[in-house]
Amino acid sequence: MTPVSESLADAEKVLAKKEHQYGISVQVYNETAVEGKLDKRRFILTGFNETCKCDIVSLYIGSCSQGTEHVWETLDDGERVVVTFKQDIDIKSFLRKCLSKKFQGMEIGACRLELTDSVLVQGDMSQIKGGVEEALNLYFSSRRSKGGAIRSQIWVTKGKSMVITFEDCHVAHQVSEHKHHFGGVDLIAQLFYSSLQKALTGQTALLPDIPTKVILPLSVELLDFINRDETRKQEITTVLLRVHARVSFNMSTEPPQMELDMTMENESLGMLRLFPTWERKARREALALLEKYKEVQLPIEVEVWERIESGCLGLKSPGASISHRITSAEIVVVCVQNEVKTLVEKIEQMVKNASDELERERNTVLRKIPLDSKEKLDFICDLVSGKIVDVGFSKDEESFIICLKGLENQVSTAEGAVKEALGNVEAKLLDISMPLMEFLKSVDLKKIEKNHFAQNNISSVFLLGNDSIQILADRTDIQRAEDKLHEVIKEEVIKLTPDQTHVTKGEQWLQFFAGLEGELKSTKNNHNVSISVSQEKIGVCGFSNVVADVSGKLRGYLDNKKPETADVPLKSVQEVQYVASCMKLSEVPEMKALGVTILPCKTQGSPCLKITAASDKIKEALDAVKQQVSTITTEKYTYSEAGKSKVLEKNRVALQAKAKELGCKLYLSPLITHCQEYSYDIEGCITLTVGQGNISQHAADALICPLSSSLAFDTPIAKQFLQMGGPEIRKVCDKFLKERQTLQAGDVALSNPGTLGAKHLIYAGIPVLGKASTPLNTVYLQSAVRDSLLGAEKKKCVSLGMPVMGYGTFGFSVKESCVAVIKGILDFIYADQKSPQLRSIFVIDSDAKLVGEFQSAIEGKGYRRQQKTSKPATGTTPTSPPAANASQSTPPPPPLAAKPGSDIKVIIGGVSVILKKGDITKETVDVVVNSNNQNLNLNSGVSGAILKAAGKSVEDECKIIGMLKADGVVLTCGGNLNCKNIAQMVGPKNSADIITSIEKVLQLCESQNAATVSMPTIGTGQGGIEPKDCIKAILKGLESHTSQMTSSSIKIIFIVAFEQKIFDSLRNYFNKSNLRPHKIKQAASTPSQSSLPPNQVKIHGVRIELRKGNITQETVRGIVNSTNADISLTGGVSAAIVKAAGSAVEQECKTICPLRADAAGVTSGGALQCDFIIHILGPHSVADATQRVTKVLECCEDKQITTVSFPAVGTGGGGLSGTDSIGAILQGIQDHLSLCSSTIIKLIYIVIYEDKILQEFQLGLNQWKTSQMVEDNSDDDLEDDLYGDEDDSDMWNTNSEEEDDTSVQTGNTIEAIIGPVKVKVVCGDITKEKTDAIVSSTNTSLDLNCGVSGAILKAAGQTVVDECKALGTQPSDGVVMTKPGNLKTKHIIHMVGQTKEKEITSSMLKVLKMCEDEKIQSVSFPALGTGAGNLGAVQVGNAMMAAIADLLISIRTPSVTTIHIVIFQAKMIKDFEEVMKRFKKVIPKPAAQKLSKPAKTTRPTQPTPTKPALFLASATAAVVFPGMEAVVYGPSPASLTKVKKLLDELISEECISQDLLSSHLPLLLEAQKEAIVALSQKNQVHVLVASPDKMTISGKKDDVLSAVLQIKDYLQGARDRESREGEEKRLRETVRWEAGEGETWGELDCSLSYDLELAFHRKEKRFKYNHQGETFTVDLKDMQQTNSKGTITRVKRSLVADSETAVIQFPQSWTRMEGKDLEIVTLAPNSGEYQRIENEFIATSKDPNTNTQPTIQIVQIQRIQSKDQWQRYAVKKQAMDKKYPKNKNELNLYHGTTKDICQKINTCGFNRSFCGRNATAYGDGTYFAKEMWYSCNDAYSKPDASGLKYMYRARALVGSPCLGVQGMKEPNLLNPADLRLGLHDCAVNNLQNPFIYVVFCDAGAYPDYLISFKTI
Repeated sequence: MTPVSESLADAEKVLAKKEHQYGISVQVYNETAVEGKLDKRRFILTGFNETCKCDIVSLYIGSCSQGTEHVWETLDDGERVVVTFKQDIDIKSFLRKCLSKKFQGMEIGACRLELTDSVLVQGDMSQIKGGVEEALNLYFSSRRSKGGAIRSQIWVTKGKSMVITFEDCHVAHQVSEHKHHFGGVDLIAQLFYSSLQKALTGQTALLPDIPTKVILPLSVELLDFINRDETRKQEITTVLLRVHARVSFNMSTEPPQMELDMTMENESLGMLRLFPTWERKARREALALLEKYKEVQLPIEVEVWERIESGCLGLKSPGASISHRITSAEIVVVCVQNEVKTLVEKIEQMVKNASDELERERNTVLRKIPLDSKEKLDFICDLVSGKIVDVGFSKDEESFIICLKGLENQVSTAEGAVKEALGNVEAKLLDISMPLMEFLKSVDLKKIEKNHFAQNNISSVFLLGNDSIQILADRTDIQRAEDKLHEVIKEEVIKLTPDQTHVTKGEQWLQFFAGLEGELKSTKNNHNVSISVSQEKIGVCGFSNVVADVSGKLRGYLDNKKPETADVPLKSVQEVQYVASCMKLSEVPEMKALGVTILPCKTQGSPCLKITAASDKIKEALDAVKQQVSTITTEKYTYSEAGKSKVLEKNRVALQAKAKELGCKLYLSPLITHCQEYSYDIEGCITLTVGQGNISQHAADALICPLSSSLAFDTPIAKQFLQMGGPEIRKVCDKFLKERQTLQAGDVALSNPGTLGAKHLIYAGIPVLGKASTPLNTVYLQSAVRDSLLGAEKKKCVSLGMPVMGYGTFGFSVKESCVAVIKGILDFIYADQKSPQLRSIFVIDSDAKLVGEFQSAIEGKGYRRQQKTSKPATGTTPTSPPAANASQSTPPPPPLAAKPGSDIKVIIGGVSVILKKGDITKETVDVVVNSNNQNLNLNSGVSGAILKAAGKSVEDECKIIGMLKADGVVLTCGGNLNCKNIAQMVGPKNSADIITSIEKVLQLCESQNAATVSMPTIGTGQGGIEPKDCIKAILKGLESHTSQMTSSSIKIIFIVAFEQKIFDSLRNYFNKSNLRPHKIKQAASTPSQSSLPPNQVKIHGVRIELRKGNITQETVRGIVNSTNADISLTGGVSAAIVKAAGSAVEQECKTICPLRADAAGVTSGGALQCDFIIHILGPHSVADATQRVTKVLECCEDKQITTVSFPAVGTGGGGLSGTDSIGAILQGIQDHLSLCSSTIIKLIYIVIYEDKILQEFQLGLNQWKTSQMVEDNSDDDLEDDLYGDEDDSDMWNTNSEEEDDTSVQTGNTIEAIIGPVKVKVVCGDITKEKTDAIVSSTNTSLDLNCGVSGAILKAAGQTVVDECKALGTQPSDGVVMTKPGNLKTKHIIHMVGQTKEKEITSSMLKVLKMCEDEKIQSVSFPALGTGAGNLGAVQVGNAMMAAIADLLISIRTPSVTTIHIVIFQAKMIKDFEEVMKRFKKVIPKPAAQKLSKPAKTTRPTQPTPTKPALFLASATAAVVFPGMEAVVYGPSPASLTKVKKLLDELISEECISQDLLSSHLPLLLEAQKEAIVALSQKNQVHVLVASPDKMTISGKKDDVLSAVLQIKDYLQGARDRESREGEEKRLRETVRWEAGEGETWGELDCSLSYDLELAFHRKEKRFKYNHQGETFTVDLKDMQQTNSKGTITRVKRSLVADSETAVIQFPQSWTRMEGKDLEIVTLAPNSGEYQRIENEFIATSKDPNTNTQPTIQIVQIQRIQSKDQWQRYAVKKQAMDKKYPKNKNELNLYHGTTKDICQKINTCGFNRSFCGRNATAYGDGTYFAKEMWYSCNDAYSKPDASGLKYMYRARALVGSPCLGVQGMKEPNLLNPADLRLGLHDCAVNNLQNPFIYVVFCDAGAYPDYLISFKTI
């Protein structure tokens, strides 16, 4: 033990020290002093529960205090009571008993209550006169109240209750024991305990007779809505139990009611605590729950409800109930609050539509107007159809009735129009002979109406009776119609003399008459005339010109003048029709004098005029006719622009009638506007595709633009290129001209492509055919094509597009062009011994007819269509052909394999050998080979089928030939087959026979110049030869044949297998022998399978790599998930994949379930680092696994998945061993690739997690490699030699200096694609970078003059140094931006250098986010921290890659798409390579000294590209519109000019062009761009995207206006999205919404965060949203969200900036700002807003000092809408409202100013530098007045030259003001003793009655309205 003396000494030391650590002081415990502070009669007892009965509490207290009289009161927590004894007790005994006694299982604690020095005084003290506080102070400090010295007085409720604290606690007790009456008011004083925050009444609380039930009436519908959903009922029950209320629903009452019963027992402590507030709280909580559900009643008629009942009930959902209340005739809608508006609007619209429909039906009348004939019915309907609107108009064709249905007044109007038309119509009986009437009845009268009435603007129809014909027409047209009919139809009667009658009975007459009828039939005029012969006369009826011709011939014969007929040939049937309808040659006096008859012959093959005259007059007649027709002129006009054909078609009849008035004939016919696209194989190396489109917009690596030697862009194609490529493409030509050079015919020149979509533009010099044409011109054209291809090959282009070379202006025909193109391609192919990289050539022209001619010319050269693809329908956007996109990755020529039924090709000696499955009798070739018997009559097998299909002619020919010798070969005709010849050969007995026979067959084919040959699988039938021996022999025979030929006509040989097993056998032989489409000898071999790493293998050029790892961490395009049918495995790799992918993918999986064994399902990659997850049903056998793998790879081909990762398929629940699994996977890959002519797949990973399985897989891989070694070696040797190793081309490559315009580095490079960002590590000088921004890692002063930063500053120049100085010292993690100075970039971003990995990641992320804010697309970084930071390259690489990853996590598609990391020291490249391997597989290659520019790899900008983004300008430009060809015939060029003018004026009048200017064009969504293209096609309007902010729409006027409205809607949506994105971005900088489980939090999507913040701002209790088909509910009170399954996740809201809420709501009065930041809106004087501001302005214009009020004339009121100012003001207001929640913090005040300051305030807001210049009495700030009269003073609002004064009505934040004084720079401190409380918010002239306000913070006021006025 420690001695006492030592303990005392220690205690004295402790006590001697005045202050200890942590602010602790120590004093000696004085029990007597403490006892004096404690109340002897008052105690606190704790530990009671709420169920404890009150009377038991009293008994317990009595038992512990020996029955001493007492009272007790409960405290607010319900667990403690305060006991007050009426007399002193034994304190220690009482405390001991309380602590020792157990009370109903409760442990009771007891302690004494300290004496209090305060009392709570209550009463109506407002009635006390004078100063209440002073009076109370006097009273309670006097003896009268038993009071004493008072320390403080504090109002609890002004005038009602006050806490008074005395200096002596005993005084407080004395005061509380007495009653008080003061100033006529009874006052109650109760002891007040500040520690309890309660006054003691001194009485035991009695339970009053309080209600324990609350009743809330509900509607039947609301109650039913609640009862239908257990979740709702449970929520109500749970929430109300929290306030001690039990809920029940009483359906027996009317109306039904919700009943709440208190759950607390009567006479309990809990009841005592709750009774004052229970009813109010329970009712409030119940109503709050019911407020979640909105009930709306919509009045409705029963008939209306019957019409919409099914539609309304169809809107019902779990969250909405809809019913019809019959008693009150209303629809009752009950649903959750946030859905009610939308639902009610839908129902209201349905009610309105149904009501309108019912109203129409009630007011609808039906009127019938009977007519007497169908013709009259149709005629009247045609006349009035355009005049009747808003009325149902129909006709009953059986009863000849017009029916009008609609509202009575509208029907009456329509009826009047019909009757008026009837009144104006007249029917006239035609006075014609019976023969003429019969003729009219025999012809098509509708044609006469159309061709003769309508074209002459005559409205008339025929009415046919039994024995009459009438003309029905408008009165004004009746006579014209009759005259026109008599002009068109004639009757000639030739009366016969007795001699002539005798002539008509002779044989010669019969011969003449028969000849006349034959002539009429041959000229197709036999139906246009009727001839009747009788004893007295001959009658001729018919069309005038035919009647004249026939009657003239009859008269001539009868008058013994035998007529002669001769032809005058014309150019076309149209010209014949023109002569017949317009020239009226028969009426020419000269023709009449010669007795000429002219009959038009409209035979298509030989159009002519048949001229008949007397034999002695015929020559003169022919000369006269020829003279007449020689004056005919014709012109052809083409209208292919948007809308023009529509206009011409609409006005066709009117135009033709007007043309006829001008003496012309107009023909309008549609143009062929689209054609098929076909591809042709050229030597097995190049695919030539001929199609329709715009060559300047074609998607290819290189484009050819033909130019003449003048280098003028004067041809249509050159003009197209110039328009699309811009002035940049002319520079090469300008340089030629400047140097006095030219582009000779046959030469080519490479040009910058400008803004073309291609990477290269090649100018080809084309000769112009003319008088000086020479045979060399064709050679020059061929040379231009060849050299253009060589130039493209040099640039490593894969695809090239050209127009029809030499056609058009240059003078070459289509056939000549085709020959030159083909020869140029062939020269190109054979120009080099290497296989060309250029694989696809396109010939493109917009003229469908020209494209068709070119295709015919190619096929005429013997080339066969490879594939036929339909061009999109007219007006659609053509998709880029596969080859055009080949630049995205450049694979080598594919293995010899194809999908079943497709061609498998190999080249032998320049001849393409194609293996295919099919029927040889269906082949279309020059020669079909038939393996026959010696008698050429084998009637079985393939031979029998060939002979049967060829037909009898071939069989007969074979019989004539007779027996052949054993190896005989002979040619016969093709018969019915689609070939020219059949090569009949005697079937072989062995392989040697096949070789011999094949050589003979091919020699015969050469003799016939055959280009294409089809042969069966010779000898595999009855010959019994193995398929592989057959194919070997065929190929050997071909090889032997070609080796002996210097050139061969044979281009293609098809080997056609009929049976599947033979085809499979031949295919396998091709694959195993690795026969590939090559034409050169093998070069030195490259590394084979044996040289690959042990964990890799190659199959058909695709690399497969086995590796250890977690498949969920893979960064590839596709990940394979082997799972069950429902994708619901809870363990293993499958569960890990689905879990890592996230809930969104889980929802997607439900849409593809159940999985089938024969198919794979595809979902997005979700949170995984892949674009797709491919789900397959887990296999249970090797065969199953092989099949599933092939299905996966088929999906990869379909989805363009280049890299894919497999797990250990089947090794889990499938029971497969590792060796079996990998064998099945590799076999599946082999099977798939052997069936593909080409594959998109580049790299396949097999990812294994467990070491044991990995070892088994490695063993299986080794076994596979051993078994495949020989075949794979040869395969790889040949492939790598010919095409190089490009397995990593999809993700990684090395680039020459020309690949990327943003980089000029020449060192080694490593490149990766991480999501949508391309990251390139390059060794070089960062100051030479051409990216949008260069990053400098510097010090905090921005003046580091050494290392990379010093080099950047030095290269940038002094201007950047000065700008850095002006920016001043930066924080340790600062990031700022300056101009680039002398650097070839747009910005320099200076970041303060870091020396730790974490800080490097953070700072680099800041830089990338700054790039995002500034929309920077490319940025170059140095190797951060490797200089002064002394960090290793691996550390730095890890940190920088982490920053990029963090960026992509927060921003899925950033604006930055290219990041360069520029390393100065080459040795670091290896370290960065290791880092980047973790992101993607990388094989860095050193850059060569001189490399041509390789084809750029086009990469998607979206992380999951299901299809390429639509380029709107190209897509709309590619839309092809229906065209119209107008052919005009006339008597002179002048007349044609008039018709052309007529056409042009009509088009000019009805076609318009309208510009749309909008900066939001680039923001259109893909769906909207597609809709615009579809709109262009549908409306036939041309949409020209002239620039990023300009679109021009042209076409037919109404179509253009309709399209413009639609596009404006799309642009408005883009504006709204941009505005929202801006708000979302600003919100992200202010507040963060996160969701999490445990300690892990994840930031919510920006869009969702914005919606949540809006809901939070509106003080909504809950917010619902849908994601991936699942509904989530966020409880904004409890900050948690619940999904549809009931899973609860926490949610939190974190403020980043100092603001209560991140949502800034703009004033409701503001109008749309269309993306602008500032808009000044002039208010309309008649608007309510204007009048309100005006009234308030004038109301404060009276000066109270002088009592005068000037006359105010307001000239203009403008609303200032400044987003930037408002946001600053709103944020400050939010902070102030939070600080002073009960204050009125915002006032509307006035500020007078001058005209020159207005612009500054509008733009920048109130600024102390130019405000407050005229008044500083209350401080140096901006001054505002409460009323306008003060600011109206000329000293403040000085009038301008025109007498106008300017005053702002502003919003000002006044908050807590202080008294202003002269020279005050800022408001005073709120509390000088506590600086943390901050400053007052403004200064005023008078604290009690402020009038002038001075605002010191520029954001503290907002210029709401600018009022311009005059004082009179």
